[in-house]
Amino acid sequence: MFRKSDYPIKIPTCKNYEWVETEFSTQEEFIDFILSIFKEPGECDFDDYVKMFNEQAKNYNEKGYYCKSPFRSKDFRKYWDDQKNKCRTGVLFINKDKSWFIPRDYYMWLNFLPIFDKEKNIYDFPLIWDVQYYMSLYELLAELNNKHAAVLKKRQIASSYYHCGKLINQYWFEEGAKLKMGASLKDYINEKGSWKMIQEYSDFLNEHTAWVRAHNPQKVLDWEQKIQVTINGRDVSKGLRSTITGMSFEKNATTGVGGPCRYFFHEEGGIAPKADETYEYMRPALHSGMITTGMFIIAGSVGDLDQCEPLKQFIMFPDENDFYSIESNLIDEKGTIGKHGLFLPEQWSMPPHIDEFGNSLVEEAVKAIDEQRLRWKEDLSPDKYQLRISQKPKNISEAFAFRKASIFPVHLLNAQMRRIEEKEYPYEYIDLYKDDDGQIKTEKAKYSPIMDFPVNKKTENKEGCLVVFEKPMKKPEWGTYYASIDPVGEGKTTTSESLCSIVVYKNPLEITRQNENGENETIIERDKVVATWCGRYDDINKTHERLLLIIEWYNAWTLVENNISLFIQYMIGVRKQKYLIPKSQVLFLKDLGANKAVYSDYGWKNTGTLFKSHLISYAIEYLKEEIDHEYDEQGNVINTTFGVERVPDIMLIKEMSAYHEGLNVDRLVSFAALIAFARIQQSNRGYKKRKEDDGDKNLQNSQNLFKLNSSPFSNIGTKKTKQNKFKKRKNPYKNLR
Repeated sequence: MFRKSDYPIKIPTCKNYEWVETEFSTQEEFIDFILSIFKEPGECDFDDYVKMFNEQAKNYNEKGYYCKSPFRSKDFRKYWDDQKNKCRTGVLFINKDKSWFIPRDYYMWLNFLPIFDKEKNIYDFPLIWDVQYYMSLYELLAELNNKHAAVLKKRQIASSYYHCGKLINQYWFEEGAKLKMGASLKDYINEKGSWKMIQEYSDFLNEHTAWVRAHNPQKVLDWEQKIQVTINGRDVSKGLRSTITGMSFEKNATTGVGGPCRYFFHEEGGIAPKADETYEYMRPALHSGMITTGMFIIAGSVGDLDQCEPLKQFIMFPDENDFYSIESNLIDEKGTIGKHGLFLPEQWSMPPHIDEFGNSLVEEAVKAIDEQRLRWKEDLSPDKYQLRISQKPKNISEAFAFRKASIFPVHLLNAQMRRIEEKEYPYEYIDLYKDDDGQIKTEKAKYSPIMDFPVNKKTENKEGCLVVFEKPMKKPEWGTYYASIDPVGEGKTTTSESLCSIVVYKNPLEITRQNENGENETIIERDKVVATWCGRYDDINKTHERLLLIIEWYNAWTLVENNISLFIQYMIGVRKQKYLIPKSQVLFLKDLGANKAVYSDYGWKNTGTLFKSHLISYAIEYLKEEIDHEYDEQGNVINTTFGVERVPDIMLIKEMSAYHEGLNVDRLVSFAALIAFARIQQSNRGYKKRKEDDGDKNLQNSQNLFKLNSSPFSNIGTKKTKQNKFKKRKNPYKNLR
């Protein structure tokens, strides 16, 4: 690794075809230089000078050897010492006004580590591709900045070969380097997987270079670079004593992670559900106090979505996880600019859209991808189409998108999921209880909300907690809040993934208040989801008690699915049925002629047909509703706010994204029924009216609140337009200021 103590460093430099040295006095100077040449594929501007990058490999291919000088001669030693130095420092190439720095691992890989070329069906040296060059610079920058590296990649860019070469470089030339590689499954790294590459590299280097190395032991997943020799009648070990070990995390995420480590390479990072645990347990081995001594590298393409969550977190939130972050417009299809780990999309280095020097022809590739997708859409089932796109993504959102074709607007859901993940919405995790006077009080939740979907049937504790996005106003008027419940029929279970779900919703309000001039003004506060809970207690009575506390706290008129009547019976038993919406008021049932055979006086009966063909459509329209527009000075719409921004619950968003017939979606059932009920009620009754009281407490004053520096919703407050003009925007979360 490059350390501050290594400076000044001298880099071998090929300048206008002459070999010189370039000196960097400080690490900061070197970093600034690397940043100046760190350009995306398609912008590296490779030209004929790239033939110098892999000159040694081409000489070997032409002649069958690297150096013609006699063994152990002065010229022989000079050649191999020079190449070793380049493999340890990297090489700078300067041609007129262009500069490219080839990091040490990339130089060694291009020139001394052949890989299997499946197109030619032979072992050959890697071609020069700007996507691999870009990856090598990213990892160099991560190392120079004492960060770790997370790589989300398209398939077939020889990432495993490159990273095995990175380990070999350290193992071959550095004294005492402790190197490790791991994967979720053993076959990813053993003699069937990446270790095969390690062995191939070793065989080639020992046969065709002057750098001969012995391994003792030399077992699969366990090498140490040393040899036993006898000196003065004594057996001693000679060598650099570097090690490479491999491990799998099938049974335990912490297998083999102890002890110091210079590089840890996590293979197949997109199929690694415990990679976050491995990373946390590895961190002490990569640091000495506050000093970074090693580097964690995870790379992979996205496999099953339930197995890639750690990689997603590393990619989407690199700074929070101590990974090196870069900024690009590859977040989503809209070209949103944001920070992330390294993402290598399909359009970079995509054959045949690569020129003779290795530059990506990005525009050509994107056009070809779009044309191909049109054909896929005609030929493939929707589910297979989604899956194929996820394996050949143009942006990060496509890589992590749900693979099932969804009837919901996936692009809106993905955008909202990112807003939530970027913490644009305040929230608080709380529990409710009653004091001795019977007043409802709040306390910090004992447990976190359930974030698994679907939940593991065998999960012991399924209590979760109430997630509050907006606390109830003081003494809310009847009809200000609605709630919807999808109940459960039993307490403790390890055989069902079904949970009890409640969604609390705030109706739109017509609010009259005084402005700064003391004049009355009327605004419309948009409707929105203000609280959710999804879970269940071992004792079903406690489940019912939690539901009642939530309902009473918000004074919410509540819609209950009556397929399971236990909660309705409970409410009648404690004389709280006033909170239950009578069957006669569930107007969408009258329209459909439904519920005639249900004798319960309250709620609605969930039939598959009713939910699939009717209620879901209300939810979809709610998400797609255009609730606000922003215009430029010519009157053109430059931004649209959609109804999905009124839904701040990430698990509800995930259920919508993943929905297909037969999937258990407790949150979605509650939400869809609630929206259907609310919309019909609103069309008949209009807006609730209220005079605003500045003394109302809001969520922002909570002690356990995630605080924001800016407004939590894009449609809050005012939005500045061109020429200092302002457009008043509707306010869905009034008291999140």
